[in-house]
Amino acid sequence: MAGVSVESKVSSLVCNLSSTSGLIRRTANPHPNVWGYDFVHSLKSPYTDSSYRERADALVVEIKAMLNAAIAGDGESTITPSAYDTAWVARVPAIDGSARPQFPQTVDWILKNQLKDGSWGIESHFLLSDRLLATLSCVIALFKWNVGDLQVKQGIEFIKSNLELVKDESDQDSLVTDFEIIFPSLLREAQSLSLELPYDLPYIHLLQTKRQERLAKVSREEIYTVPSPLLYSLEGIQDIVEWDRIMDVQGQDGSFLSSPASTACVFIDVKCLEFLNNVMMKLGNFVPCLYPVDLLERLLIVDNIERLGIYRHFEKEINEALDYVYRHWNERGIGWGTRNPIADLETTALGFLLLRLHRYNVSPAVFDNFKDSNGQFFCSTGQLNKDVASMLSLYRASQLAFPGEDILDEAKSFTTKYLREALEKSETSSAWNNKQNLSQEIKYALKTSWHASVARVEAKRYCQVYRPDYARLAKSVYRLPYVNNEKFLELGKLDFNIIQAIHQEEMKTVTSWFRDSGLPLFTFARERPLEFYFLVATGTYEPQYAKCRFLFTKVACLQTVLDDMYDTYGTLDELKLFTEAVRRWDLSFTENLPDYMKLCYKIYYDIVHEVAWEAEKEQGRELVSFFRKGWEDYLLGYYEEAEWLASEYVPSLDEYIKNGITSIGQRILLLSGVLIMDGQLLSQEALEKVDYPGRRVLTELNSLISRLADDTKTYKAEKARGELASSIECYMKDHPECTEEEALAHIYSILEPAVKELTREFLKPDDVPFACKKMLFEETRVTMVIFKDGDGFGVSKLEVKDHIKESLIDPLPL
Repeated sequence: MAGVSVESKVSSLVCNLSSTSGLIRRTANPHPNVWGYDFVHSLKSPYTDSSYRERADALVVEIKAMLNAAIAGDGESTITPSAYDTAWVARVPAIDGSARPQFPQTVDWILKNQLKDGSWGIESHFLLSDRLLATLSCVIALFKWNVGDLQVKQGIEFIKSNLELVKDESDQDSLVTDFEIIFPSLLREAQSLSLELPYDLPYIHLLQTKRQERLAKVSREEIYTVPSPLLYSLEGIQDIVEWDRIMDVQGQDGSFLSSPASTACVFIDVKCLEFLNNVMMKLGNFVPCLYPVDLLERLLIVDNIERLGIYRHFEKEINEALDYVYRHWNERGIGWGTRNPIADLETTALGFLLLRLHRYNVSPAVFDNFKDSNGQFFCSTGQLNKDVASMLSLYRASQLAFPGEDILDEAKSFTTKYLREALEKSETSSAWNNKQNLSQEIKYALKTSWHASVARVEAKRYCQVYRPDYARLAKSVYRLPYVNNEKFLELGKLDFNIIQAIHQEEMKTVTSWFRDSGLPLFTFARERPLEFYFLVATGTYEPQYAKCRFLFTKVACLQTVLDDMYDTYGTLDELKLFTEAVRRWDLSFTENLPDYMKLCYKIYYDIVHEVAWEAEKEQGRELVSFFRKGWEDYLLGYYEEAEWLASEYVPSLDEYIKNGITSIGQRILLLSGVLIMDGQLLSQEALEKVDYPGRRVLTELNSLISRLADDTKTYKAEKARGELASSIECYMKDHPECTEEEALAHIYSILEPAVKELTREFLKPDDVPFACKKMLFEETRVTMVIFKDGDGFGVSKLEVKDHIKESLIDPLPL
């Protein structure tokens, strides 16, 4: 600390602090600092070694090449083979009328890709409904062309041995799409070919009954007038299809709902042939269960990159992917591919989520297309079964609501209830969902609000649940290798650990500064240097913002001493003198202050001007007067609260909130970070769009949310200490007839719309550097975490300690 020899003042200062002169002084520090200096300085991460950074850099290059193929193309997708669909394409006869297949390479593929147990499917993922459907389809295709006698025999043996077991997968979430429609139809065809299978099993009869019940609900006329989900499975309803009329709903690319199997089954005109030729040309000797899936694939790639915390390496690729999706976005929603005429909920919800997060203009009115007459949400037009993954996507999207977007409130309420019920069900009967970590995803999503979450903890957790071999369900189990792969996961883990190693070195700098700053001498005040570093570092974590993090933490540590001095330790007369010294900005005026305040003022004076000068260097304009005015307003707010406390005055709620927005100190704290972000220039005009006292912009909304979130968790403890003014108490004074619970509910009714306003301010397009808006928004998210279950600053040994360990202390195992 420049100009002050702390060592020479320690003994006399501590003596003076201890001398009460007959006064009873309180302390705000009943809970000691959780993180000792020696512990922090004992941290030694191996990820400071350059070899890890070199490997991460190499992975970035490799992934960019992969993404260029996936994103920069013309709608092509990389998707695993579907033995089921390939078998249907193999059955297409030659168009020249000869007794051979039109696509003989598909027959060769089937012959070469039977698995050891006699089945067909993805070897790495066993789902019996998938294997049975694929195997029976392949057996019929080989039998048709009178080839592969051994493979046919082995396939039939697999079906015989496993057919009855499929009843154990009768849960809807563990069956491939339209299994109850297609499989009975295939069995009927197999029986007509005299294939020796057990056709009279009770479960087969149950499937046939289910098929009849479902088809009875289908409007036969609607099949031919508007595209419906059944177009995806025409091969399963051949007995009711009028083939000349079905051509009226054929897709522009010649397919029926992008399904090779359905299109091969129809195979009436040249457009069907063009679609199949196109798929075969792109993929070689097999076809997938869907083609293309270009919209869903791009969205899932972006979602995974962002949730793994590695998005800063791929901003160009992310923008290209989302631009592509946005070009195809429309008011009815989107399907998994650009050529899919039916919108589905999962793709639309994920598209809305990511496009809104990246500030594209998308309206939540799109979700009205996924509601039935009873207000229930469903997965796709005309399909009323509610898929868990789709509902999870809708739940995530609903958290990005702006004020007045009632449809998103409805979606949140509906999906919360649905997912809670699905969670109970999936834990007992859906082995497939559990294998894909879907249950974990649902539990975490319901427990953790997006607005009250820690970005680095989120990234770490996603690295722990992300599956490089994740598979999805359609008519077949399929994988999207560009979406889930080992490279993403390796980079996610490496990047997390490398960033954490950088943060640990910064933590040593912070704790060293704090130890020598003189602030620990104020024993009445809370010592939370690491908690304040956590507050900024877990949202604004990028290496280039080290100075922003350091000065933010300095200011927060200073504010805590000032807060506890005004709230608990200082007398009103002392505080009046200190506040006047702040207004004068004159070190000579401190002669009238008590000794502890002299040192406090000197530290305060030095930190305020250090921050202002650093901001001036970064922004290229004078800012000392701006910061001085901000600090004056802030401490005047403190002094007003001290006067309330001394006179036992409880203000009106409006009066309390007006002052509390200033006295919470968030505005000056945020400005002490955002104006020092490396390379982020904020013109005065841009600054006023995020910081303008009295206007509901980001700093104002952050301050309101922080004040009220703090109150909802600390008002009882503060009342016990004699601090009568809180938003809850003020509302009860305004409304003497109301209960404490009603007052608390009213505060939440102010808090929740403010969070929506904050979201809108954060995500609306403007000329403010987005990194600056993100810094302000992320700090709010972490603040809400700190006050989620109590006073995380006052008592930081519980949940906040766990968050700090997760994000800043414990690395991810590679």
